[in-house]
Formats: sequence, structure tokens, C-alpha cells
Amino acid sequence: MRIDDKKSFKLFDSDSLKDFHKRIFFSMLMFLLVYFGAIFRITEIMLFKDTQANIISNSNDIKERGKIFDRNGNLLATSIISNSLSVNPNKIKNKYKLSKELSYILKIEENTILKKLQNQKKFVWIKRNITPKEHQKIIELGEINLNIHNERKRIYPYFSIPSHIVGYVNIDGVGQAGIERSFENELKNSKDVILTLDINLQDAVREKLTKTINTYRAESGVAIIMDIEKGEILSSVSLPDFDPNNNKTFIKRNLINRVIQSNYEMGSTFKPITAVMGFDKNLISPEMKFNIKNSIKGINDYTKYEGDGNYNTEKIIVHSSNIGAAKIASHIGKKNQIDFFKKIGFFDRLNFELKEAAKPLGNKNNWGEVETMTIGYGHGFAITPLHLVKAYASIANNGFEVNPTLLLRNKINYNKKLLLKKESSEYFLKLLRSVVRKTKFTGPRVKINGYDLGGKTGTAMIVNQNGGYYKDRDLTSFISIFPIKKPKYLVLTILEYPKEIDELDNKTTGAWVNAPLVKEIILEMINILKIPKQINQEILKVDIKHIYKTKNVTF
Repeated sequence: MRIDDKKSFKLFDSDSLKDFHKRIFFSMLMFLLVYFGAIFRITEIMLFKDTQANIISNSNDIKERGKIFDRNGNLLATSIISNSLSVNPNKIKNKYKLSKELSYILKIEENTILKKLQNQKKFVWIKRNITPKEHQKIIELGEINLNIHNERKRIYPYFSIPSHIVGYVNIDGVGQAGIERSFENELKNSKDVILTLDINLQDAVREKLTKTINTYRAESGVAIIMDIEKGEILSSVSLPDFDPNNNKTFIKRNLINRVIQSNYEMGSTFKPITAVMGFDKNLISPEMKFNIKNSIKGINDYTKYEGDGNYNTEKIIVHSSNIGAAKIASHIGKKNQIDFFKKIGFFDRLNFELKEAAKPLGNKNNWGEVETMTIGYGHGFAITPLHLVKAYASIANNGFEVNPTLLLRNKINYNKKLLLKKESSEYFLKLLRSVVRKTKFTGPRVKINGYDLGGKTGTAMIVNQNGGYYKDRDLTSFISIFPIKKPKYLVLTILEYPKEIDELDNKTTGAWVNAPLVKEIILEMINILKIPKQINQEILKVDIKHIYKTKNVTF
């Protein structure tokens, strides 16, 4: 059979051509896909990735700063990831345009940004800790020479409430005040710090103090609560305060922690200290009487004496007689006064965790007979509020030194004995109890049924910038210890320059202003700390008569 070549072989028959076209089409399609994919990737790298402001992550290279907690595990300070914006000014072409755009986004003056863009340095911060919204808008600008840095930002969940204790850090995360400053090394090495503060109690105390300051339009105020047995500070409020999350609140008067930085003449709260220093040295006895009818060395009382004017020590404290306290101090003498003040730490900076703690100003003038007398009732000798807290707590603690602390250690440190005899502590507490039990005005304003309190008011003139005294400005205070039979808690409040309010018809005294405040604070303590009522508590009795050679002496 003969083969037909025309039928058996075709160079490009229809089926072959179709297959060939298909192969060409798919090859070209694959080429185009690869080509445009490459173009897209190059474009992304050149434009879109760079327009994300050249993200620079260094957060993993920085140790996470340690956290700060209160005694119950509530978080007081921690760190989060944040973004910051920088630029190399030399790479910015249209500085005026960019400064205007960034000004609108960041809410910063245009001229401020322009000056940064005109800087000749290769690295300039535009803004630290930008918000997510600002971050997105910066990306949308499409400026490839802006740099976004991932950093760590410190935040404070309780804002102003513990601000003077916790403190704050600067823009670089370095502690500037409070625990943040004092424990910088520990915190920057990721170690947590647990405080003695109870943040719920701190909040309640701050609220009560704020209310009282507003009521009497005072300039400032302080409130402290201490566990006497352990020296633990449960609450420490100084107003005005600041928000560590907002540096616009960092003005000088807000940043002062008056609990440890301000020195005040403490007024009549010194009188029980004067009495116990004489008692401890066997220089005075409860039976001794001092005549307060007439002024002495220009020292006067604000109320008229009762009866024949011969007061024993208890009556001098209850009636808060300046003349009586001055005579006790004169009888004790300058040397004994100075020695006792040294014992209780009135000349030294406190051994306290916060570096801001100040040394007492003490008496910077001549210390003669008159000064010895005036210091006896708290005039002419300045200390910080925490010094007064330590002194009262130590004397009440059977005379054993109490060192205030902010660190939760769960152990009691029994320190050196400051008093010569235990009876001195008991006598001190008896005097404080008498103030609450026997005063006609102070007692009823601070008494709480079921809780045995002791305390002392204080009212002092405020020193002016020239070293003299304001005639119309008072510092008012009340310090309380309870339960008085077995001291556990100490509360101190101080107000600077409370005003007389017409509608209240009030006086600017510790009894009027501070005693009710302390009562309100103690009621909050009872509720928050679940302090039970005292059942069948007997009034403190101290049998001390047998230890004296001299009795019934009148001065």
C-alpha cells in the first residue's frame, strides 16, 4: 500500500497549533506574574516599607523594669511597649512642609518642630511616647526618613494616689523621685519592689485629707498611718500631689513630699515629749505642780487658768498650757533636752528608704533659757512630720526605737531602747489618753465608741521667708495612737494655713480642724483593715508614785 505524504504529515495542523499557542500563552503569563511580582516587591521595599517611618525595635534589648506593688499585690507601677519618633534632619528635603504636617499630627508648635528639623545633628527626637493614632498618621505621611522606635514606657495605674511614695521616671526610664529613684538599681535589673502601703487605705485617706483641705481652704496637708509594732507605713499622703503619668503636673509645689521634705515647728504635740523626757530622768513626777497664773519670759497661754493656777503635768497637757510646758522644760534643762532629742533622732536625717528625706532644721538660733522653754511647747525647733511620727511611735513602743519603713519585710526589728524605763512609755500613753478623755472640745470630736484612743493637738505659727512668723497663719495638727493600752496604729494629720470660714464660724486649731479628720481616717481604717472593737478595755493605770523622792512640789 502506498502512503499519502500529504495526509500523514502536517507541519502545523490545527491541534498542534493550538497546543503551541497555549504553551506560549502560559509562559508569557508566568513571566508577567513573576515580573510584576518582583516589581511590586521592589516597590514595597522602596516605598511602602520605608513609609512606615523606618521602624527600629530596641525594646527587646532593654531589660523590663521591675514592677512596684502594694502590700496586697496591687500593681502601682509597670512598663509597656511604646513608640517614639526621631529623624535625621540632614535627610529631610522639605523641612517647612514636614514641620507643618507633624505639628498638626503631634499637637506641637510648628516652630518647635522646624527648629529640630533644622538641627545639624544626625539624630533628633521629635516626640517620645507617641500614641497609636499619631503613629498611624505618621505612616500615612509617606516620609521615608522618619524613624519609629519601639521603647518601654512607665505607667502608673493609680495615678496621683501613691505618687509621692512611688515617684516617677524620666523620659529615658530612669527614676527621679520616690521608690523609682531610691531603688533604681533594683528596678532597672528587673527586680520587683513590694511596699507596705495599702492602696485602698491610701485612697481613702487622700480623699478625707482633700475634703478637709478644701473645706478650710488650706495651702497643703499631710496624713500618715504607721503600724507601730513593725514601723510599716500603711499610708502616706502629701497634698498637693502630682500624676506620674502626666509631666505637666510636675510643678515644684506638687513634687514636694511634705511628709519627709518639709520642716515644721510642731507646736503642742511637743508637750507630751517634754513631759516624758523629764519623767524618764526622774526630774518630774505626776504629783509635781507648776503655777501657770502668770506669763514667763513673754510666754503666755491662750485660755485663762482654772482655780489657783497650780497644774500637775497631766493638767498642763490636757489644757495645753504653754506656760506649764515652758516651766517643765526649764526644770529639765537645756542639756537634758538636747540629749533626749538626740536619742529620738531630732538632729539626724531618718534612716528611710526615700532619698528625698530631709534632715531636721532643728534650732538654728541661740539656744538659751528662753529657747529651752519655747522648744518645750514646740516653738523654735523644726522637724519633718515623719520625725514626729517616729518619736511618738518609739516612746509608745515601750521605749524601743521604731524605724519607719516602706518595704514589706514580714518581720519585726527590735531596735535599741530609747527610754530608761518602761514606766515612761506608760506615762506618755496615759497623758495622750487623758487628752481624749478629759478635754471639753477635742475629746468629743475624736472619740469612737469601742476604740480606746489617745492623742494630742498642735497649733503653731508658720515661719515666713525672713525667719520670722506670719501673724495670721497657723499650722494645725493632731496625732493619735490606738489602741492606747496596746499601741498598734499611729495617725498624724497636718494642715498648713487653714482659713477661718464665715459660714463655719471655725477656729484654725488642731482641735477644730484636725481632730475630726483623724476620726474620719480611723473609721476608714476600721472598715478597710477590719479592726475589731475592744471589749472590756480598762483605762490605763500606772503606779509610779513610789519611785520619786520629791512629791507635791509646786514651781
